[in-house]
Amino acid sequence: MRRAGGSYFGELFMTSPIVLIIGTRPEGIKMLPVYFALKKAHIPVVICSTNQHSNLLDEVFDLFEVIPDFRLDIMKPAQDLFHITYEGLYKTKAVFLKVNPPLVLVQGDTTSSMSAALAAFYLGIPVGHVEAGLRTGDMHNPFPEEMNRHFIGMIAQYHFAPTPRAMANLVAEGVAQDSIFCTGNTVVDALYLIQRKIAMGAVSIDLELKTKVEQTRKAGKRIVLLTTHRRESFNGGIVSILRGVREFALAHPEVVIFYPFHPNPNVLDAIEQSMIAKTANVFMSNPLSYKELIYLLSNADLVATDSGGIQEEGVSLGKFVLILREKTERPEGIEEGLAALVGTNQTVIVQQLERFLALIAAQSFSPSSVYGTGEAAKNIAAIISQKRNNFSSVHKVEKEIQR
Repeated sequence: MRRAGGSYFGELFMTSPIVLIIGTRPEGIKMLPVYFALKKAHIPVVICSTNQHSNLLDEVFDLFEVIPDFRLDIMKPAQDLFHITYEGLYKTKAVFLKVNPPLVLVQGDTTSSMSAALAAFYLGIPVGHVEAGLRTGDMHNPFPEEMNRHFIGMIAQYHFAPTPRAMANLVAEGVAQDSIFCTGNTVVDALYLIQRKIAMGAVSIDLELKTKVEQTRKAGKRIVLLTTHRRESFNGGIVSILRGVREFALAHPEVVIFYPFHPNPNVLDAIEQSMIAKTANVFMSNPLSYKELIYLLSNADLVATDSGGIQEEGVSLGKFVLILREKTERPEGIEEGLAALVGTNQTVIVQQLERFLALIAAQSFSPSSVYGTGEAAKNIAAIISQKRNNFSSVHKVEKEIQR
């Protein structure tokens, strides 16, 4: 077994590439800016795609014009957490043994990240955690993400925290302060990159979506983006959310709800129970690609979501965000006054939608940099480059001593 950190890191850095683990669409969105930043810094790097989200992830790779170096294809029909953990552990082990990386970078809180971090730990390879330090304080909410991020935090040697609050969470847990770096969140990097591509016409937007948005704007109507799919809301929570949104939509014909729904059977059942599909000013669609999502976010007046990434993106664009969860690991948007934690209660959701609609009618709001300025990946690459040089120097000193 190889020892982590120290001279091992410096010795391998010039000959072996860092491995970036990407398993889900959100991981792809948040890790590809890091990939580009490392390449720009001339740091060897390869992408290992576990393909936990196969088709969704391919769309992200195509958008960013990247081809993974390794595809593990762990996805199978009706996969569960046991399958993802087992396959992720064994298949990333094989990649690490082949590549012999000086560092493995994982992102966020997915089971693919957790299993890859565990494989690296077993092999004595240092782990860097991108988006480290997010916490709800409830190990079962969100499930299993909160456990995953705690677990990775115990394994990682380098913690790239997106905000000062995330840093403080890690310090409170006893993580060494010299291993924690406040970098901003790479989702903001990706957001700005895709916004630029859209503005330059470098990517095309789905014609039906674009036409509907333009027609809504021309009619002087407000746009609300709705997304809801979280596992912890399956037992009645999503039904309550959709009923609340439908009640609001019926009371406000001057508002159009754009609802790209997840094809999960639990979500489809909630759609049927709530009758939201029968509401005239609710525009339903299949899940959006990332470029379409950013296009719609940029045009939305109000966002209602249980997604972590959309919370960050919406606030970064200066949009009001209703967080359709009982707890959030991203409270910074609430503290900025651009987000509210509303849970899944139908009455509360209607009340908060009414309140936010009145607020945006009264004044405009500026984008917030609370989640970063779009340079998080550059910051991460600079830190890794600095650590590489430090470790290389240590290794040279050790070799001199041995002589």
